Parts: sequence; C-alpha cells; structure tokens
Amino acid sequence: MAFTRLRRRIHAQLGRPRGLAGLLVGQVLNRANAPALRGTLAMLEASPGDRVADIGFGAGGLGLRLLLDQVGETGVVYGIEPAAVAITGARIRFLRELRSGRLRLEQAPMSQIPLPENSLDGITTVNTVYYIDDTELTKSFRELIRVLRPGGRLIVGLGDTDHLSTLPWHDVMQLRPLTEVAGMITDAGFTINDHRRVGRSARAFHAYIATAPA
Repeated sequence: MAFTRLRRRIHAQLGRPRGLAGLLVGQVLNRANAPALRGTLAMLEASPGDRVADIGFGAGGLGLRLLLDQVGETGVVYGIEPAAVAITGARIRFLRELRSGRLRLEQAPMSQIPLPENSLDGITTVNTVYYIDDTELTKSFRELIRVLRPGGRLIVGLGDTDHLSTLPWHDVMQLRPLTEVAGMITDAGFTINDHRRVGRSARAFHAYIATAPA
C-alpha cells in the first residue's frame, strides 16, 4: 500500500511537477532522457542569433541549456512552461542568462504562448503531448504556427508508443498512435519534412521535423 501511494505521487509529478518532489523528479528525468533530448533538440539546427523556444521544458531544464548553446551569445531562448516549480528552478539555474536577456521565461500552457506573431525562428517541444487532451493539443499546435515566423522549424519529440505503454506510469499519459500525432501537426498547418528516430532500441525517441507555412 505504501509503495502504491509513493508510485502515484511520483507519477503525478510527470505532467505537472510541483514542489521539491517535482524538482527531484525533473533531475532524474534529465539524466534518464539526456541522450534522447540531446539528439532531438539537435534537429532544430538553430543558428547563432536565432530566437527559439522550448515549450514545456520541465523541472529538469536540460533543453534550455542545449538551446542556449545553439543560439550563442547573440540569440534568445524562451522557456515556456505551465508548472511554477519548473519556472522557479530555471530562474535559479540560469540566473546569468536571465540577467543578460539570453533566456526569457514565461509561465503559460502551449495553447496560450505570450509572444507576438512570427516572433520565433524555431520551437522544440519534447515529452509534452502525452499530458495534453485532444482539444487543447489541437489548439496548441495552431498556437505554435502563430508564433513561428514563416518557414520556421518545429521539432516535436515523443517516446515510442509501444514502449511507453509498458511503463508503470502509462495510466497518467494520453498515448496516441504516432500517425495521429502527425495528423494533428499537419492539420494545424505545418508541413512535416521528416520523421527520425533517436536511438535504435524500443525506447528510442521519435522526432517530427516540421516547418510553418511560408
């Protein structure tokens, strides 16, 4: 019984991390997902000086560091995240980048990004689609179209559905067939240019590379 309660508490932190437990789970996920996250975000291929965003960067915040390295000293990274604890952790971890203006944090869901139209060159969102219902996810992809410049690049990273369905916490995730996720991306107006794998095992990530309409 005690183990079951602990498992439920941990699972609850995956989609919406809260408090110290959320930060700890975020650090564990950083380590576990680091290879897949590095491979997925590298597909953005951002250039020095670009303005990019990591949507739903989570309590670990590794994606922010990877994008800051891509855009260099003259670029800007926006971290958009609905969980307050993730925002707080990033403010502590990236104090220097926040002070210089290279990193800007906004607490908001993917469906309500507080940025002007055509303001970003690229967007990444990894391990987020499982925690958003269908209506909200459709709205979210349309919102990504709004804030991306014409021809801007979107990277959507997600785990293999067959593998995720075997995990102890699959019941707190909304697992969709990959074709369904791809359809939602294109229905929003994106063109999917490529579908790649990060890794070769059953645990390998899937990454959709898409562009906003010109």
